[in-house]
Amino acid sequence: MSYVSVEQRRTDLIAAAIRVMSEAGLAATSTRAICAEAGMPQSVFHYCFASKDDLLRELTRQVIATQLDRVAGYAIPGADVEDAVRAALVTIWRHAVAEPGRQLALNELTVAAVRAADRSDLAAWQYRSYYEAAGTFLNRIAEAAEIEWGVPVPVLSRLIISSLDGLILGHLVDKRTESAEAAIGAFAKMIAGLAVAPVTVSDISTPRHEHPAQASNR
Repeated sequence: MSYVSVEQRRTDLIAAAIRVMSEAGLAATSTRAICAEAGMPQSVFHYCFASKDDLLRELTRQVIATQLDRVAGYAIPGADVEDAVRAALVTIWRHAVAEPGRQLALNELTVAAVRAADRSDLAAWQYRSYYEAAGTFLNRIAEAAEIEWGVPVPVLSRLIISSLDGLILGHLVDKRTESAEAAIGAFAKMIAGLAVAPVTVSDISTPRHEHPAQASNR
């Protein structure tokens, strides 16, 4: 039998967990079911992960990292802010709704974690990670487009994640793709409207009511 690294087994178990969650829901996603789907004995699971929660946390981390990688290419020097934000949001949204079973399972994971007192930290960590990923992207956009955001990045990050959550859940319910993408376009325009030119030293030293030429003649 060929050697399989622990990292590869972890990857295979995470992929198996996603398939089980997508097809049967979170309640049916036991370590036994995950191992059966992956074709591994249960002893291997506990060699790779401390617990099922440990696996679910790593699964969530990978989902977030993958999404951030997908949108990183839109934050390039000279990028139009509205175009970049819209492209990033559409990319994340399309990936989420392309696999509705998987997305429903992730939603179940969040709700179940909130309900369980001993696992609520998992949901808190999940959304903290979402907000941080959104903030990373917004900071990249600001640097690439040479702008600043008119509201604090943490506030804007929460707004974006909350809006995406609603759009994705809405599509899972009504499947109205065209309406959802139109909403994303309008939302991207709104976000781009919060971009402002960076404040410079001359902006600070020159009173707002004076033209720079007037200031130089004082």
